[in-house]
Amino acid sequence: MLTKLAVNAFGVIEFSLPPLNTLSNPHVNAILTKPMLIDGKAIADTILETLKVDVSHLKTSGITPTLAVILVGDDPASLAYIKQKQKAAEIIGARIILSHQSSSISKDDFKKLILQYNDDPNIHGIIIQRPIPNNLDTTIVKLKKDIDGFLPNSPFKVPVALAVDEILKSIHISLVNKNIVIIGRGETAGKPIAEHLTKMGYAPIIIHSQTPNTKEIMQSADIIISCVGKKRVITSENIKQGVILISVGIWRDTEGKLHGDYDEKDIEIKAPWYTPTPKGVGPVNVACLMQNLIHSCTV
Repeated sequence: MLTKLAVNAFGVIEFSLPPLNTLSNPHVNAILTKPMLIDGKAIADTILETLKVDVSHLKTSGITPTLAVILVGDDPASLAYIKQKQKAAEIIGARIILSHQSSSISKDDFKKLILQYNDDPNIHGIIIQRPIPNNLDTTIVKLKKDIDGFLPNSPFKVPVALAVDEILKSIHISLVNKNIVIIGRGETAGKPIAEHLTKMGYAPIIIHSQTPNTKEIMQSADIIISCVGKKRVITSENIKQGVILISVGIWRDTEGKLHGDYDEKDIEIKAPWYTPTPKGVGPVNVACLMQNLIHSCTV
């Protein structure tokens, strides 16, 4: 029996297959039922290769995309994230200036540092690496340099929201009529992802610590985007067959190894597509940040 191909109204290629029980080839059955890792590194590499060309063009005009990163304190996770940004910037030919400040920096000195970067025409983007002390004001970053997209009326979309978008595009999934669930409503992940999807015309359901009936909500989801950063937030028991899983949240075990919000061996029996940790959302997030940096050179 032949596979039929068609392009639907949304430009998505649809595959029409006979029922699995009518397929006699065991190799075909294995391919159709095998879970698929969503290779975030491959997606990021593709984005960075495109940006490398963009940076080359900017440099012919005398512009080297430059990002100022302000780190307050010595949070190990923050240092690791900055290294990822530095590596991506090196790949595309951009420049990063790291300002590593003591956790005891005064409000005035912190403000002066931001204003200095605001006024420097050779700095195109400013990132204040979170977490930071609560007494420090981050809202004075110029909007045209707010490439993290966290400020109200920022001209930039939050990179992690763009990353989720890129990941879903990579597996050619239409979101029309899909039940999308976001776990977590934090300022740096869950909330901006939900806002981004809402602006695109979808209606994601947000689960947080006060949400009742979370198991029932998760079991009804076609796509779950988890932004918690804790062990086994999602298990095979609270998801349905065929769900797509994206883990934005990450955590480290006692040996320092990174994990996502689910045990991959546990959920792969039900999830045909899921992001691994590492090499899932993280690299795409950084690549989308670099996209914003390049865009900031022309804002």
